[in-house]
Amino acid sequence: MPNSNWFKGNLHTHTTESDGDETPEHVAEWYREHGYDFLVLSDHNHLTVLDDAGSNPGKWPLLIPGEEITSRLFNNTVPVHVNGIGLKSLVEPATEESARETLQENVSRIVAAGGLASINHPNFKWIISAEDIAATEGTWAMEVYNGHPITNSFGGGGHLSAEAIWDLVLSSGRRVLGVATDDAHHYVAEFSPLLANPGRGWVVVKAEKMSEDALMAGMRRGEFYASSGVAILDMKVARDEIVIEMAPYDTEEFTTIFRGKDGRELATVEGQEVRFVPPKAEMYVRATVYSSRGSRAWSQPVFSS
Repeated sequence: MPNSNWFKGNLHTHTTESDGDETPEHVAEWYREHGYDFLVLSDHNHLTVLDDAGSNPGKWPLLIPGEEITSRLFNNTVPVHVNGIGLKSLVEPATEESARETLQENVSRIVAAGGLASINHPNFKWIISAEDIAATEGTWAMEVYNGHPITNSFGGGGHLSAEAIWDLVLSSGRRVLGVATDDAHHYVAEFSPLLANPGRGWVVVKAEKMSEDALMAGMRRGEFYASSGVAILDMKVARDEIVIEMAPYDTEEFTTIFRGKDGRELATVEGQEVRFVPPKAEMYVRATVYSSRGSRAWSQPVFSS
């Protein structure tokens, strides 16, 4: 895309307007001070808006309206959480007969309110399955990484990782994109692996300019990557070729695995710049970049047709 740039943002964070421990102003300032270009304040069932954001454009990142639509089924034992990004109005949470039906209704309400619907932390309390996500209509994305310590992004105990769930959804024919978030709640105490601190997961969107409309359009088209720490200088994801150039920190090294249907490994490539030509017959191809520092980045899938 000509005249385009990469913009870093977080799609999922909380403030004192729900269950976060700092004010929306403090949270927005933290992200600005740490190099974020845009931010979604996604409080539970609350559309958090900073009234003077327009008059103070350099004080905070660009703020895109959002909400974590939070349904609690069966005496609060079954949580169904869906992020609405770029909402035009508050979305009331649904309570249907099952988690799957509730998931669909919340996605539909987000779309009706003009937003992008992203299914949050499917492994939180092991509630949402790949089949549940694949059954939805209108889902834009799902979290393949969530930095909150209790959301079980990497699976375990016989449960699939969020990334493996994503592959099953893609393999079912659903064109659902993958996002990484930090789901931050905790800013006050010393940062700890046991707390939900900021700065653990984000997306980097390719857009013509840094505006809400341009960023939303880039996200809608899938022109972004997700990361838990890997920085990418440039990326081309197309059917004829995938090219990824990483920006190493100090002595950081990279391994990139290209995957196809059912998460099958198609190729493993070492190095700072990698190239791969997707097989024409492969249903979809995506890449995961693994850093020697323990972080990852995820490209969006490119489909055969």
